[in-house]
Formats: sequence, C-alpha cells, structure tokens
Amino acid sequence: MIDAHTHFFSEEAAIDTQAWAQKRGETYWDMLVGKRPDGKLSLQGFPSEEKFLSDMDKAGVEHAVIQGWYWQNHETCVEENNRISALIKRYPDRLSAFASISPAFPQSVDIAKSARDMGFCGLGELHDGVQNFSYKSLIFEKLMNVASDQKLAVNIHITEQTQRTYLGKTDTATNDAIEVANIHKDVIFIFAHWCGNRAFENLPELDAKNIYFDSAATQFTAPKNAFELAEKNAILSKKIIYGTDYPLRLYPRMFKEEEMLTALTFAKNSVSKNFAKILFTNNYTNIIKSV
Repeated sequence: MIDAHTHFFSEEAAIDTQAWAQKRGETYWDMLVGKRPDGKLSLQGFPSEEKFLSDMDKAGVEHAVIQGWYWQNHETCVEENNRISALIKRYPDRLSAFASISPAFPQSVDIAKSARDMGFCGLGELHDGVQNFSYKSLIFEKLMNVASDQKLAVNIHITEQTQRTYLGKTDTATNDAIEVANIHKDVIFIFAHWCGNRAFENLPELDAKNIYFDSAATQFTAPKNAFELAEKNAILSKKIIYGTDYPLRLYPRMFKEEEMLTALTFAKNSVSKNFAKILFTNNYTNIIKSV
C-alpha cells in the first residue's frame, strides 16, 4: 500500500507558520497555511515524525512518498531538501521523497544534479503559477535534461479550471506542462490532482506512456466517483497513482487533525479488489522501475 503524494513540514514551521514563512520570504505559504481571513482552522496539518508514521500504520500504508513543496525561493528548497533527505535516510523502508526545486532560479539545476546523491527519486511538486517560472524556459529545459540523465520523475501541480474559488487557488499553465511532457518522453511526468481533472477527458495528448496522474486531494477537487471512473477507463486505470496530499485535512468537519485512514478507506470502497492492487501499488512501482 503506497501513498505517493504526501508532504512533511518542519516542526519550526508548525510552531509559528507566519514567522517561519516571513523569515524566508515565502508569501504564498504564509497566505495558504497561516491565519485564515475567515477565522477557520487551517486545512494544513503539521504532524510530528512519529505521528506521520503512526498515521501510516493506522491506514495500512506501508510506504509514503513525500513530495517537495513549491517554495518560491531557492534557499528554502535547499533548507527543506536537507531536512527531508535526512528523514528518508532514517526510514528508507517507509519513506521516499521528491526534491523541492524552484525553476525560476538557475541554481535549481544544481539541486536536480545532486538529487540522487541525497536520496531523492524525483523532482517536485512544481507549481508554475506560484513559483513564477515558464515550462518553455531554458532553465526548465536544462532541468528536464538532468531528469532524463538521472532518471528522476517529475511531479507537477495542476489546478482545475472551474469557477469554484478557494484559498490559495492559483492557475497553472496546464497546456504548456502537457506539451513539455510530450516533448521529453524519456522523463516520467506525474500530473497531480488528476491533472486538474483533465485525466477524465480522454485527451490524446495525455496518452503518452511517460504521463501519469495522482489522486491527491480528491475529496476537494475531483468528482465524487473519481476512482470508479478511473477503474472503468482502460487508459486512466493504468495511469492513476494513489495519493492523498496528507497532512492536508481532507475531512475538516470530521477531524481537527490530519489522518490517512478515512481517505484510503473511501478509495478502497470505491474500487474492486483487482483494481485496488493496481491503484495502490502497481502503477507507482512501475514508475519506480522505469526510473
């Protein structure tokens, strides 16, 4: 059982999110997880290392993939990569991770080159709308060349194109991201959040063998029958990877703290036993084998 889209933030950030973000110039992070304008509790959880592993055990998740965050500044990426690298080396059987990079900075290429040595198996999660970069830039081209050479998968945040608004919703250059994936066919691309729900549209440009999707934050952005739709779709069923976006609180009305079990139970109850093995294990392990 693999959760291929989680995050893990520092204890310092949990103590005072606003001070932590402002010190590093992370204005988006400050807005997203700091004090909400509506006074409600932030949806972002900050579990300890012990609770993270405990929540995995309670849900029956044997392995979790920690996605990097789309930090706006290169220095934050370096700081967080050092922290996450140490974490996954402590628990190599339970955890793996993607490296944080900010493609607006040329130094991001250096991070990509050292990612494997630090224990990372991919790059991302990336968000061009927040990080202010172009998929058609020279820097991004260099990053993809490194990803190809180092066999690094790339996870990209895709925002759904709907009229629905929520705190932090920021548009992404989705067409450019898909175009880049079709150009760099030797790099595995994982488009998060069901590719902003485009995964359900049977678009030919998403059929490439190097393109996958993850189910992160299904409860917030995807159709209620998303997993059923995936199982019935011959192409999507081979491309969808299970992920929650933990420690995001996917059921804020039910739980004041982050947890994994409810989301996983929902997904398991939505699919057949045969497809469950494909969704929760096989599709992601196929990616790891190819990189």
